[in-house]
Amino acid sequence: MTRECILRVAIATPLRRLFDYLPPDSFDIKNLHLGIRVSVPFGRRKEVSGIIISIGDTSDFPLNKLKKINVVIDKHPILEKKHLNFLIWASKYYHYPIGEVVFSALPTWLRKNNAIELFRESVWSVTEKGIATDPNLISKSPKQAQILNFIQQSQTAVNESELNNNYPRAKQSLLALEKKELITKELLDPIEPAEKEIKINKSPFKLNKEQKSAIKEILNSLESSATFLLDGLTGSGKTEVYMSVMEPVIKAGRQCLVLLPEIGLTPQQIQRFKDRFEVDIAIQHSGLSETERTKHWQDAKTGKAKIILGTRSAVWTPLANPGLYIIDEEHDLSYKQQDSFRYSARDMLIIRATRDKRPAVLGSATPSLETLHNANKERYQHLILPARAGEAKPPTHRILDVRGKKMFGPLSQLLVDEIRTHLNNKNQVLLFLNRRGYASHLYCHHCGWKAECERCELPYTYHKYNNRMVCHHCDSNRRSIKHCPECEEELLFLGHGTERIEEVLAELFPKAIVARIDRDTTRKKNAMNEYLEKIHSGEIDILIGTQMLAKGHHFPNVTLTGIVDADRGLFSTDFRASERLAQLFMQVSGRTGRGSKEGTVVVQTHNPEHPLFKQLIEHGYNYFSKSLLQERKHASLPPHAYMAFLRAEAHNANDAKRFINDAIMQLNLLTQNALQLFGPIPALIEKRSGRYRYQLIIQSSSRKSLHSHLDQWLDKLDEMKTAKKVRWSIDIDPQDMT
Repeated sequence: MTRECILRVAIATPLRRLFDYLPPDSFDIKNLHLGIRVSVPFGRRKEVSGIIISIGDTSDFPLNKLKKINVVIDKHPILEKKHLNFLIWASKYYHYPIGEVVFSALPTWLRKNNAIELFRESVWSVTEKGIATDPNLISKSPKQAQILNFIQQSQTAVNESELNNNYPRAKQSLLALEKKELITKELLDPIEPAEKEIKINKSPFKLNKEQKSAIKEILNSLESSATFLLDGLTGSGKTEVYMSVMEPVIKAGRQCLVLLPEIGLTPQQIQRFKDRFEVDIAIQHSGLSETERTKHWQDAKTGKAKIILGTRSAVWTPLANPGLYIIDEEHDLSYKQQDSFRYSARDMLIIRATRDKRPAVLGSATPSLETLHNANKERYQHLILPARAGEAKPPTHRILDVRGKKMFGPLSQLLVDEIRTHLNNKNQVLLFLNRRGYASHLYCHHCGWKAECERCELPYTYHKYNNRMVCHHCDSNRRSIKHCPECEEELLFLGHGTERIEEVLAELFPKAIVARIDRDTTRKKNAMNEYLEKIHSGEIDILIGTQMLAKGHHFPNVTLTGIVDADRGLFSTDFRASERLAQLFMQVSGRTGRGSKEGTVVVQTHNPEHPLFKQLIEHGYNYFSKSLLQERKHASLPPHAYMAFLRAEAHNANDAKRFINDAIMQLNLLTQNALQLFGPIPALIEKRSGRYRYQLIIQSSSRKSLHSHLDQWLDKLDEMKTAKKVRWSIDIDPQDMT
């Protein structure tokens, strides 16, 4: 009887298949269920985690060749059947190994052979010795002193995740204090989630007619799988619509999953949701510790957390009782994973909501063309918020032609004058440049030598704050040099980054408090949140930022936004470049004039007559997007066609090209030229990290036809000799050509 039970197990391996195993000896097979984790021997490894995907009584292999499972890790399924089926669907759609898909949906703790029953939260308490110790006496370690004082002041034991939130990388300090016998650690026993009284606070905002109408439409569809596009200007109150719709869902005991595009937005949004809803909130993003992610994952799975807030990967979080799915800034490119498992969190959220028969709300001031196309086809209900909420008015735009004008580094005289005027009026200024560092090139004017990354053959960016030359494509870096290695002449700095703007502003406005917000200044945990608090308190006069500041932030005292280099992206060969530039332009513009004061957007450009600026300023994003959709239709490009990329990279460019040419031959044999193929085409960044990168564009007017042919083709690719010399991957619905 036992030997007739075949367990098909998913293992985190690049192989696109399941693996057959037999149950352990003398194990009651009634206790085996789909979604349970098991430890199995795999290849030369004796213990590897796997998840049971199906149970049958036949195998393609002889029973005496099958290995037995070592241990059944879970008493109950770690993933319920419904959620497991969703992951299996995603694996098939993206043609990605099922094992890697399933395990990527689990917190790191559960990807190992750890029983979930063993996971317990850590709390810290002060000892008698710790009570008697003055924290000020720990002078050699200010962080230890702060943590000890915090625990001393607490009435109860302090959760370790709370300490990590308040004091980034607190672990070493906690261990040091424990060694000094000043604090003690305790592991809490897991408890069943108690039903907490749900309390919802009244909104401080008054809803306008359009907001009320949108809320009514969504509330009428809470028992359906309807998808809504909430298309509202920046500052039109989309978040208030989300919260108003969430109220009855949470009151009914259901859960709401809300996706956000950036970790940096999360602290701000968490506080807004906490102020409104006095319920457990689970957070899911890569900035959390392993312990924090596991705890929040459990809270969502058991139903304890009524609100789940997170970035892209949160779309895989299991929910006990889903009620509503929301994705803010749905157009944002960060929702598309760009390596390994290349999924779209937006698309998966819609599929998940449909399978759960629950509504999905897609919010954006600049919807993606795919989403607008679906709204035009009435697949989605299009809800429009045409005006800013409250007293806020749309900003005024000024196009500055900087050709031949006097410049202070990257800033024109006219923009400097505008900054001075707004600072004199006690307002805040935001300057946007999507290029970090000090200079984008180090160049020898005498012999023409350029400082380039050897692995990517692209210019190094000079970072003055640490005197490093950094490749922004592979992150390799080296100490900067002053003189040309070829002729020993002094090197010139060309191009401008956020560091250069910061330096120029310090010279022009010595009394102003300037903050630069980019990836370099926000690496530390909570750094972004600290900047946001200073902005809202008025401590900062001028903000300099990259696209991190363009997404969803509310700065009511910012009355001037300067787009320092509006020309980036105007002449890209990526067919999505115009869409991306228009979205960024409108999102950055939307950061100004969000309070009662009027806002101004100053656009510096060398192409003032470009139709993109004219259309966006005079007619708005929706008008511009209609013309882009028409262009895409005439060119048979997405969303009017379906696309996949075969990507290949190798140390030798010819190996990558040969692989793609062989792949084309295989695909044509299978499809009889039913698909449109373009390639081998070099990626926009042809060489990265020492590898040459080429791609094949595969296109079809039928999604079904595209996927059915890919299934057969991918099996053939694994068998090709040229596949052994390259790294290759398939990207379904690609969003980035770099």
